[in-house]
Amino acid sequence: MPVSNSSAFQPETSAEGGSPVSSANSAAAADPAAREALRRSLEAERGNFGRDLISDQVYDLVRRLVMEGALKPGDRVVELELSQRLGISQAPVRDAVKRLAYEGVLTHVPRRGHFVTVALEEDLEHAVVARTMIERTSARLAAAELTDEARAELESVVERMREAAGREDVAVFRVLDFTFHRQVCAASGNPLIVKCWDVIEPALRSSRAVGDPLFQGDWSRVADDHAKLLALLHPKSADKAADAFGRHASLQSP
Repeated sequence: MPVSNSSAFQPETSAEGGSPVSSANSAAAADPAAREALRRSLEAERGNFGRDLISDQVYDLVRRLVMEGALKPGDRVVELELSQRLGISQAPVRDAVKRLAYEGVLTHVPRRGHFVTVALEEDLEHAVVARTMIERTSARLAAAELTDEARAELESVVERMREAAGREDVAVFRVLDFTFHRQVCAASGNPLIVKCWDVIEPALRSSRAVGDPLFQGDWSRVADDHAKLLALLHPKSADKAADAFGRHASLQSP
C-alpha cells in the first residue's frame, strides 16, 4: 500500500475549540527533522504488523512514540492516516487510540479528534493536593471501619495488580489502581468522601497523578506499595495509615 505524504500525527497551531494544545508544543512538533524521523519510524514498522493482535501492536507503537518524545504533547493522532502509513485497516487503529485515550495518554476533543495529552504541571499540583487531603482522611477512617469483607476485596485488587504487572498490562493495572483507592474511600464509611473522589478522579486521570501510563519503573513494586498501604488499615495504626496514604498520594513511597 502506498504511503501518504501527510503525517499521521499533526501538530496543531491553535487552541481554539478547547484543544489541549499549547503553541510552544505545536512549534516543537512542527520541526521538519522531527517529522521526518517520525515518518521513517512509522514506515519501518509496516512489516511488523500482522503476526500478533494488530490493535495491541498499534497501542504499543503509539505509546512508545509518546514515551520517546517522537510524538509530542499536543500532536494530533489521525486514525486514517496512521492506518495508511502502517498498511493496516482503520479498525485496530481506532481500538488502540480509544485504549490510549482511556488511559490518559491521548485526549479526545469532540469534533476535532485525538491529541497527545498535555499534562500541565499546575494541573498535576492541584490534583495531588486534593488527592492527598481525601486519601489521608479516608485512610484514617477506613483503618477503624474496615470490615473483613472489604479487606478481602482490597487484597484481591492488590493480587490482580501484581498479575497485571507481571503481564505488563498497564491499562488493567491503572484501572485496578483507581479501584483500590476508591474502595478505601468507600471503606471509610463516609459517602461524601466517595463523592469527593469521584469529582477529582477525571483530573487524576488527565494529569496522570494515579497509575501514570508512561511510568517506566517497576510496576510490581507499585503493587507491593499498595499491599503495604493495606496492611496499615487497622484501628491501632490509623495515624500511620493516614500518613502513609498521604505520602503515597503526594507521589512518594508509603
